[in-house]
Amino acid sequence: MVIATANARLARLPVLDPSVNAIVGIDLADKMQTVVVNHRDSKVLARKTFRCHAWDLGAALD
Repeated sequence: MVIATANARLARLPVLDPSVNAIVGIDLADKMQTVVVNHRDSKVLARKTFRCHAWDLGAALD
């Protein structure tokens, strides 16, 4: 029952997130930040690591 509900939610995701969109994930650690851009199918399109504090990451996101 739970699996069917989870699968139904996953089936609706492509409608909510068209294929022209990308997902940006940011890992905010103490002195090293990682920014990852994913396709909606979880394929990594780009990955970059920055050696800075989280509050200095603004230039990387521009």
